[in-house]
Amino acid sequence: MSTAGSKHSMNFTPPSLSAQRASIFLVSLMSLLHLFLAFHVELGGDEAHYALYGLMPDWSYFDHPPMVGWLQILPMWLAPYDWSARIVPIALYALLNYVLYQLTIELFCKQSSNSNWQHRQPAHDTNHWLGFWTLAVLNSCLILVLMGMAMLPDNLLMVVTLALILTVIKLLETNAFKYWIILGVLVGLAALSKYTAVTLVVSLLLVMLVEKRWIWLAQKGLWLAILIAILMITPVLYWNAQNDWASFLYQIDHGTGSAVWELDSLVRTQLVQLASYTPVIFILGWWMMLKPAHYRDARTRLLLLFALPITALFAWGSGFEESLPHWVSLSWLLLIPIIVHWAWQLRDKKWLKPLAYFHFILAGSLVLLAHSLLYKPWIPFDDHKNPIQGDYGWPQAAKTALELQKNLTDDPKTLPLFVSNWSVTSHLAWYARPQPVFITSKKQTQYAFWFGLPHAGTNGLLVVPHYEKTPPKTQKPAHFERCERLKEEPLSVNGAIVVTYYYYHCFNFTPPLPASDETP
Repeated sequence: MSTAGSKHSMNFTPPSLSAQRASIFLVSLMSLLHLFLAFHVELGGDEAHYALYGLMPDWSYFDHPPMVGWLQILPMWLAPYDWSARIVPIALYALLNYVLYQLTIELFCKQSSNSNWQHRQPAHDTNHWLGFWTLAVLNSCLILVLMGMAMLPDNLLMVVTLALILTVIKLLETNAFKYWIILGVLVGLAALSKYTAVTLVVSLLLVMLVEKRWIWLAQKGLWLAILIAILMITPVLYWNAQNDWASFLYQIDHGTGSAVWELDSLVRTQLVQLASYTPVIFILGWWMMLKPAHYRDARTRLLLLFALPITALFAWGSGFEESLPHWVSLSWLLLIPIIVHWAWQLRDKKWLKPLAYFHFILAGSLVLLAHSLLYKPWIPFDDHKNPIQGDYGWPQAAKTALELQKNLTDDPKTLPLFVSNWSVTSHLAWYARPQPVFITSKKQTQYAFWFGLPHAGTNGLLVVPHYEKTPPKTQKPAHFERCERLKEEPLSVNGAIVVTYYYYHCFNFTPPLPASDETP
């Protein structure tokens, strides 16, 4: 190891390899893996949903701000295929690695823990290998690696937030006017990426409070930044104004899906995060956030001030409705450099090496296992027990549905495609495009804005995977009067059924009742 005074410490720095080259090799390896899978794995539900965003661009969308769709416009226009839907997220993941490396170096390799940002002192106890190990931990977190090839609003939000924190560091150091302009643009981009970017405003206020930068309120640059951010989100405001503020109302209801806050829901959410981000990172991350001593170092404090609001938002919200693990990906991303810096300071401890081995062996094995299962579900499972069943077989299901539809009618408009749950709509809509897909549900979704609502008396061809209710509900509002099964199609791998699709010819759709007519 190149650090002086650590003769008996662990060697985390290969002598013949630079941190920069090791980092480039790691990111290149992951990018190649993602590119390979991009051509061999069908799209997941979210991926198909945002690919459809790119095919049907708009000022904004019902369930998200527009950036996740805008980024898919060019790939979808050039080549509307599964692989092209993954080009942007793969590029964003490589960029995420680069910006995270730069932020780690900026914070922990260029200054000491001196709280005076305007008089930063060089840090002599570390080197650029901190950046590499930060990337190593990032690429060992299963959920973050999987997000590296799947388009999600969080992908751009994470990149923008890291760049925003780098800009905040410059403002803490110099208060130069150009950084205020950059800050405004980045806040605007974050707001165009995901509604939870509102937590960044909370974080910026916390930075101003904790770092005692009230003088910023008198800076013209701050108000210009606010103006820039507001101007950048006008597409979202315009779309919502044209659609009865549907997106904002949906987000408010989405965060409080139940009227009762339940501890069990919070605990289940945290257990899923423990598995998704690995036990070591999960436990150490919460320790970093909860221990007051970690806020004394200006560098870790800055990252924690951006991680805490989004953690608190979803920790509380998960008591009403269980949160998906990628919803808090930004928080765990920001905790990784803190954890790595903490471990680096303790690299002489004998217990650290076994802990590092345990993490990387366990996490690395899970990452490789997950990617291999995406390529081919080779592990034997009992029928209908394979964990990938929700994202498997939809190209075949769409093909079969279109064949059945063609056998029943010469005009697809007289027998449109239906699904029984909004969560699987994107799968069928992507592989059966450009045909519309309707939902036997009263739940408002993006698809109603794209395809409209089915008329009363409509007949349809309903596609139902086995994990949905079969036979489907009938004789209820937002459902058909009756359905006749046309075909049952099991799809198997290695002799075990992964998923079974059922196809129904359904008659006389009954629209949902107006809200005022529903029985409480």
